[in-house]
Amino acid sequence: MNLFPDVFAIILFFISVFGLLTSRNIIKSIIFILLMQTAVIMFWIFLSSRFGQIPPIINDPALLYDMTYIADPFPQALMLTAIIIGISVTAICITMLNTLFRRHKTVEWKALAQCAREEAVQRNNDI
Repeated sequence: MNLFPDVFAIILFFISVFGLLTSRNIIKSIIFILLMQTAVIMFWIFLSSRFGQIPPIINDPALLYDMTYIADPFPQALMLTAIIIGISVTAICITMLNTLFRRHKTVEWKALAQCAREEAVQRNNDI
């Protein structure tokens, strides 16, 4: 059993977590979230794959009695769903970032936090 892909996926995940925690830019944060998702998908795909298994398309009726050589399609289906959800979340994040950039002309976390504080103070003063 080759552990290199599993270890690579785990290392990629923790590099992405570190990058997400230290990122000051929203675009980089979105990229690191995407890398985290990729690492999780890689880990589950590598974990569920075994050498010598065949796809679950059965042409030979004799294979119906010995299912040990047939790959389990469930993890692959879950990871396809995770990919689609990840693409959707990324699209929503980019859309929200576009709106924030058009409104505040920045993609930095601290500058946006300062803008949010100023808007909250302005709303309190208007009341």
